[in-house]
Amino acid sequence: MPVFRHIAVSAAAAVTLVGLLPGGAAALEQPGVLRAELRQALEDTVTAGSVAALAEVRDAGRTYRLAAGKAEYGTPRPAPAGGRFRIASVTKLFTATVILQLSAEGRLRLTDPVGKWLPGVVDRADDITLEHLLRHTSGVPDYLPGLLDASGVVRDPTRTWHDRELVALANRLPRTFDAPGGRFAYSNTNYVLLGMVVEAVTGRPYAREVTERVIRRAGLTGTSAPGETTSIPGPHPHSYALVGGVVTDITALSPTILGAAGGIVSTTADLNRFLRALLGGGLLPPAELALMKTPSPGTTYGMGLTTLQTPCGTFYGQAGGIGGYFTAAFQRQDGRREVSLAATPYTGNPQQALSTLLQRTACA
Repeated sequence: MPVFRHIAVSAAAAVTLVGLLPGGAAALEQPGVLRAELRQALEDTVTAGSVAALAEVRDAGRTYRLAAGKAEYGTPRPAPAGGRFRIASVTKLFTATVILQLSAEGRLRLTDPVGKWLPGVVDRADDITLEHLLRHTSGVPDYLPGLLDASGVVRDPTRTWHDRELVALANRLPRTFDAPGGRFAYSNTNYVLLGMVVEAVTGRPYAREVTERVIRRAGLTGTSAPGETTSIPGPHPHSYALVGGVVTDITALSPTILGAAGGIVSTTADLNRFLRALLGGGLLPPAELALMKTPSPGTTYGMGLTTLQTPCGTFYGQAGGIGGYFTAAFQRQDGRREVSLAATPYTGNPQQALSTLLQRTACA
């Protein structure tokens, strides 16, 4: 299980987040009861070792947006319920959307070898297709673990990275497996490469494309594409890690360490709005949306999208973590329950606490 705070959550890890949902759980009918349950779940997450916990739950047309904890460790300022945070691997869902839009427009094919668009950039580029990258079946290794220290904290958090530098790090590692398409292995390198493909196809920066094609189109007013600034704009909870036994602020982070794989900043309200637009057919034609939702054999991961089977229905979404932030965003298949949450765990058992939070908000 990857470290929630610093490494993008894999599809297998995301499954465990709701794998223990209580059998027979159903949406509570009384709005006051659901609000109270959500507030308690957030407070319990803080007690378990997070400085802040934020969530927006939309249930049958009602919206509940709450926060618990503090905006900064050791201060009285409450965590902002509408605050921004790093969404980590939920970014992959934005990137996959852009790639599938370009496919629908006929500007690329998912069967294109990576080498067609990025010649010489990654090893065995002519054997790996864009679909392999989208589905994490390329065998390209993940560069990110090599940029973390022994405790999982980014070693040089404010350094500006270029995509080719990140891919070069992956090229120095042994392939996860030899034959692309045969196995699943989560790798941030796949989506860094897809961001580079977006730029090669359009001739424009990835950040501009994802902003115009997804962020503005979906009306996401609190969301910003990856740049080079190490700060988070607007109100936001700070993130922390235990460094030498001391609670240390690690909010400052260059989003270039993940880029198209995990560099977007957003809010709980915007993530719910994004999934509503995406799964409602507002961002992709039906054929491309169906491809995105279809998992690879033996997995729950489609193209940037994870499918979760729970006692209260099928959910679609994604989860991830980087730089002290954990994020999850899921929508039930019928569209009647939407859950987006963020937390800043720094001690205790983050995996258990955050899994519990998602369990309680998805099927409360």
